[in-house]
Amino acid sequence: MQLSQYRAWALACLISLSGIPALVSATTVEITHTAKNASVELGRTVWFLGKVDGKGVYMNFAVNGIPGGNASVGTLNSQNGEYVAPKGMPPNAVITVTGTTATTPKLSASTKLTLSAASTSTGATTPPTPSPAPGTIGPQPAADPATVAAARLLERATFGPNAASIAAVKQMGAQAWLNQQYSMPATPLPQTTDMNALRNGWYMNMVNAPDQVRQRMLFALSQLFVVSADKNNNANELLPWLATLDKHAFGKFGNLLREMTLNPSMGKYLDLANSRVPAPNENYAREVMQLFTIGPVMLNQDGSVQRDRNGAPIPSYTQDSIAQMARALSGWTYTGSNLTSSNWENFTGPLQPRDSMHDKGAKVLLNGASLPAGQSTVQDLDGVMQNLLNHPNLPPFIAVRLIRAFTTSNPSPAYIERVANVFAYGPNGRGDLKATLNAVLMDPEALVVAPTAGKLKDPMLHSLSLFRATGATVLNPQNLFWDYFLLGERLLQAPSVFNFYSPLAPLPGNPAMSGPEFQLYTPAQAVGRADFLYAFIAGNYAGMVSINLAPYQAVAGNPTALLNLVDATLLQGRMTPSTRAAIGATLLATTDLKQRAITALYLTAIAADFAVQQ
Repeated sequence: MQLSQYRAWALACLISLSGIPALVSATTVEITHTAKNASVELGRTVWFLGKVDGKGVYMNFAVNGIPGGNASVGTLNSQNGEYVAPKGMPPNAVITVTGTTATTPKLSASTKLTLSAASTSTGATTPPTPSPAPGTIGPQPAADPATVAAARLLERATFGPNAASIAAVKQMGAQAWLNQQYSMPATPLPQTTDMNALRNGWYMNMVNAPDQVRQRMLFALSQLFVVSADKNNNANELLPWLATLDKHAFGKFGNLLREMTLNPSMGKYLDLANSRVPAPNENYAREVMQLFTIGPVMLNQDGSVQRDRNGAPIPSYTQDSIAQMARALSGWTYTGSNLTSSNWENFTGPLQPRDSMHDKGAKVLLNGASLPAGQSTVQDLDGVMQNLLNHPNLPPFIAVRLIRAFTTSNPSPAYIERVANVFAYGPNGRGDLKATLNAVLMDPEALVVAPTAGKLKDPMLHSLSLFRATGATVLNPQNLFWDYFLLGERLLQAPSVFNFYSPLAPLPGNPAMSGPEFQLYTPAQAVGRADFLYAFIAGNYAGMVSINLAPYQAVAGNPTALLNLVDATLLQGRMTPSTRAAIGATLLATTDLKQRAITALYLTAIAADFAVQQ
């Protein structure tokens, strides 16, 4: 997608320093500010931040009871907490700033500030001048091409580059590093019946596990074969699903499809378990075609839609296809003591066949394939699996899904076809997921930066890439998931079988292009995501995620050095001139060194340069 589609909002937010708006309960309400000794000179700027229980929150600010203040007592912008003292002294030099939350019930706090006359050259102390002088930011060092190439591979293949992984890719080479990743043992999933422990453990694997490519593939497959805690309420009802995705992440798609079809987690979520004659449930039959394998319309190998002579898309299945498929998949139940009929929910093993529950009539599947009457439950399942695996839509369908998950929202038809051909005709046979993923990551189109290349990071990828880049320590992520819920992506809890967002969603303002992740980037969610990242950088979430600001504060006296460090850490020297100019101007206007360091990291994190993966 074009960076300009994102940049219009991102650059407008470069002066936003608001806190987190989410409030659940409150015991301590306070307002903090950057003024030393609660005193500010006339005409100077001070930054205010409202806090509830130590966490930054949005507040509506008033000065001496005047919402937003005025020219007499000073103005205070509630959106970013910027207070500009008046140029002339008001009748009372002590002003009162009151902040009120936007939540219900409303919570308030007040603080006082003393205005003082502006310093003069006669016996006055002049505040230290930032270096270099205001209005100038020094030149940007040239980026190292090898470092940039390594970082781009890691952005595509992992949850974000860090110094160690960049060094490893540079030392080994891209393909050798990927081969090492493919051969790594899988980091274990938490074996637990506690939902919080399962969610926390999977999240920690994403952040820290050495097998980063497998973790990224697991996350991608979890959004293709969706199961959600909205229906499967307990951890033991989700763990078999995650284990199956993990087991087959680099294996054969046919094995993944068969095991997922008989997975008890999926059996509950899409009602295949205990689907029986004479009225088999159609949910899994519909979604296995629509979302998991072939999609609703016929495709060419390059992902383009096949159309009839009137220009209408040719459907890949009909309602009758769904009914026939449901009949063929009837007769499966949970593991249990009843060996001839249905069993109650049990997630300790795969679904078991029960011929007494199976529709034994003849069926017609896709593309005219048929199943004869009298076959067993297992025989009809075999026929369905072969029918789906050999369908001509499957290679381009999976190719598009994996390309959009890993590299770009708008691949060219040639890119799609190259990946689809590997899936269909690879050296290890049809459906080799490792070979297909490697083709996605190492395709020539993935290696080149183009105006329409890349993808918006979703909330999970955006935040985790920031954590990894800054070397943050994730201590206890449990309370972070409320923020992820507000941002539309709470792990293990997709709102529907269609995932957190549709892989077919168009780019806002440009329906000819795809922009799936923008479904989680409404104006409110965009501001919420920026607030979430600011809270992390500012230390408001230190008990959950901790970042060491010391290296940035150490060079903050020189805005150019600070900006270069942040650019190197988050972007490997790829910051665009427009972003550098906007952030640089803000740094030059900030004299508090800690706030300057926070601002540099925050504004870089929310800028298009970092928020869009290229």
